[in-house]
Amino acid sequence: MSRTLEAPTLDLRDVADVDRALPAHRRALIALQVWTARHARSIALLVPLLVLVGAVHAVGMSTFPGYVDDPGTYLSQAWSLRYEGQLSPYSYFYDHAPGGWIQIAAWAALTDGFDRYDSAIAFGNECMLIARVVSAGLLFALARRLGLGRVAASVAVLLFGLSPLAVVYGRWTFLDNLVTPWLLLAFVLAYAPRRSLAAGIGAALAFATAALTKETTLLLLPAFGWALLQNLDRRNRPQVLVTAGFAGFLLMAMYPLLALFKGELFEGPGHNSLLGTARWQLADRAASGSVLDPDSATSHQLHNWLQYDHWLPLLGLAALPVALLVRRLRPAALALAIGWLVLVRGGYVPFMYVINLLPWSALLVAGAGAALAGTPGLVPTGRLRRRAAEGFGYGFRIATAVILLVGLTGVATVSWAPELRGMMTVSQEQPLRSATKWLARNVPRDKTLVVHDSIWTDLVQHYGYDPQPIIAYKLDTDPAVRAAVKRIDYLVVPDWYYRTADAAEKYPTLMEARKHAVPVAAFGTGDDRVQVLRVSDRWELPS
Repeated sequence: MSRTLEAPTLDLRDVADVDRALPAHRRALIALQVWTARHARSIALLVPLLVLVGAVHAVGMSTFPGYVDDPGTYLSQAWSLRYEGQLSPYSYFYDHAPGGWIQIAAWAALTDGFDRYDSAIAFGNECMLIARVVSAGLLFALARRLGLGRVAASVAVLLFGLSPLAVVYGRWTFLDNLVTPWLLLAFVLAYAPRRSLAAGIGAALAFATAALTKETTLLLLPAFGWALLQNLDRRNRPQVLVTAGFAGFLLMAMYPLLALFKGELFEGPGHNSLLGTARWQLADRAASGSVLDPDSATSHQLHNWLQYDHWLPLLGLAALPVALLVRRLRPAALALAIGWLVLVRGGYVPFMYVINLLPWSALLVAGAGAALAGTPGLVPTGRLRRRAAEGFGYGFRIATAVILLVGLTGVATVSWAPELRGMMTVSQEQPLRSATKWLARNVPRDKTLVVHDSIWTDLVQHYGYDPQPIIAYKLDTDPAVRAAVKRIDYLVVPDWYYRTADAAEKYPTLMEARKHAVPVAAFGTGDDRVQVLRVSDRWELPS
């Protein structure tokens, strides 16, 4: 008599019970192993890319480029938060939300960052390197979630990581460089495959963090909202939108609530205000003009950007029409279009604004190339969609891909390689750093110094000047500083500070002090020359 053996059945409830019985760290390890196995090919491709991008950024970042305004201000504010528990060593002006230097201060607290380097700028360089590598990884992830293949996603990373324009502006400690990873993370989570409530909330919180890092991120809210809507599941769309929107709003509301708590939300006599500064930023600040006006400051700024690299910005602009025809690329295309429209509208355009254009340009160039090569899921609409339905043809797709790759290789070899070689090997003179060392050797610590923001933190942290030096532009813009200063002993700022068109109006006390000062040391040449000027003992500050 024969017996039939039945295969045992697998009860999923038993599997779940076993899974719950495992320790939390064991479940996390298993989940990580599964995720790594699923993405092994992408990881194997991405890791060398990140090493390359990180190496190009890191090699030479301490010697190129030179010091500019703003990085020193953010680092001094991070130092003040780290060691004094205040958002600024001076009266907080609300010119930017504090999220950026809060991140820098947090990293400094975790790693003892300001003490590990002999210069605050060097610590800022480290922060920018981390932001650049993280941004490159998130750009790859976003490209993959938009439907780009691994090769196209790698092209986006290489464009973003190797453009000389991206390298030089990525090395400066600008808030925009800290915005980029948070903004890319917001889009990555918005396109999460599971379309879960948690992903939606995470996307909104990441976008809110980007906005708290620099408030100009809010200009891209339409593009982010479109991306979120495009990927939502109809079954939970209302819940995700309401919950994510509420979470993002609550996080961003912390900024005006801070101002309200300090009694500085509304304009009033004797204090800074959030709304007053916003009005100045939006209405009263001198406009840079439209990029369409060849004589405008914006047009000259664009020319300066393109001197480093004209390929990535212009290729991104050229890719816009194709990207707008591809459904999955439209939110990213809108983000880039908004960026360019800001240059056209005629408002104020800051020196570092180009940083906001670069990741979207890289993504759209790779995405448009993938669409033209017939990548599934990136088929354009209209006539190109009908042509795709008939089949572009294997030969056409291969030819398109080869042309694009050869063209990009030629750009990297002929145009970018010489620029990058200089950035990685040339040691650009740093007159402000030389002036700092001279001050430490020759000027007593109890003297009152008026200095460029880039060296303020070093003079306080490493050389112990007390009273603390005064950042030059704060001398005339912060009433509390002006009221506290009784005399000035030394001036240490680049020569261009005195030669700006409205210097007499912006820095009247500084300009008057200079008339009563004599040079005792000088470093560098041209407008970047830094003179250490000793102010006469007989001169008194005007009341």
